[in-house]
Amino acid sequence: MRKIAIMGAGQSGLHLAIRLLKHGYQVTVISERTAEEIFNGPPTGGTYLFNDSITLEKELGIDMWRDTAYHSTGFNMNFGTPDGQFAFGIQSKLDRPGVSIDQRLKFYQWIKYFEKQGGKFIVSPTTPSDLLACTEAFDLVIVSTGKGPLAKLFERDAEKSTWDKPARKLVQLHINDFADREKTRFNSITLCKVMGAAEIITSAFYHKDDIQCAWVLLEIVPGGPMDVFDDVQGGPALLQRTKEVIKQFMPWQYQSFDNAALISNDAYLKGAFVPTVRKPVVQLNSTARVLGLGDTVILNDPIVGQGGNNASKMANTYGNAILEHGHRPFDADWMNDTFDKFWQYSKYVNKFCDIILSPPEPHIVDLLGAAVQNKAIASDIVNGFNHPPSLFPWLADADAAQRYLETKQQRVAEPIL
Repeated sequence: MRKIAIMGAGQSGLHLAIRLLKHGYQVTVISERTAEEIFNGPPTGGTYLFNDSITLEKELGIDMWRDTAYHSTGFNMNFGTPDGQFAFGIQSKLDRPGVSIDQRLKFYQWIKYFEKQGGKFIVSPTTPSDLLACTEAFDLVIVSTGKGPLAKLFERDAEKSTWDKPARKLVQLHINDFADREKTRFNSITLCKVMGAAEIITSAFYHKDDIQCAWVLLEIVPGGPMDVFDDVQGGPALLQRTKEVIKQFMPWQYQSFDNAALISNDAYLKGAFVPTVRKPVVQLNSTARVLGLGDTVILNDPIVGQGGNNASKMANTYGNAILEHGHRPFDADWMNDTFDKFWQYSKYVNKFCDIILSPPEPHIVDLLGAAVQNKAIASDIVNGFNHPPSLFPWLADADAAQRYLETKQQRVAEPIL
């Protein structure tokens, strides 16, 4: 029986651990915190999973909230100008619903499930110096610790990394008591953009304390007109400042937030990080090496909601590669090849993030304008969040965008027989 160690108890690490355990591998997850400490810890990012990722969880039997959490069936995108004027909006249904579950609850339940199925869960503050000993005890060691100290061992890949500083400043709040809560029932995820200033994203959120609420994420352009949160401390003050900037820059959206209240005073996150792609292998000595997974090696800004989805899909790709590899050694070539298989998908995810984070090129404006009038185009854009490769090449290339628009407009003009 092959022995696998996974450093980190997050979306990608636990997903992969449970997958391998179900195929007869001896799997050990090493975490800095107990399941209870994770559950009772500070809020984490409001990860939203689109349906392809939910399907992967269903296949493992770890989609534990399908009957309790609201699942979004629609996606709204609204655009405005810094003077507070509404420009246009795009609405479409998701082909299949998505959901956002509090990661503290999810990881707690997954750890308990992993242990019940026979997995070994160890709580230890693993340091870089501990990794060598782990490689001697296991056939394969995978590091899935996100932005922690172990991740810093992995070298930044300059060719794949677009950013050398944070693309956005981030504020996230867990809120309730919307003015239109009963009307909307949280059926849609909403992205509102003030061009050159910020994006505000709102989603239904299943809180760890069995509360159906919502999270709101502010993606603030550094130095822009909404970059006014640096001096704000604490949840209540952040919510108050959020309401102020929405009232000033998005008055067309303010009614939805007027009565919003925090779930608790600590229900917030604030910070910034640099979106980074790192090389997937750390060579500890001439024979020992470890493989990176999830945010450890591909860390994206959350603006298009791909973090948790990438983590699940990457874990699935790694799981397939491990199962197919059999009893052969997990050498550096295999590690790099395994990462490259996933990169063939994630390069589109990263490009998608870069496009949305950057000032829109003319063909992007044309695509969005066409989506206002053409339901098929709106659906393609909205459902592309579930599978970003479907957005290319037309999202990235002006000529391809023109051909795409001509095809869609031609189909609309064709008579229905």
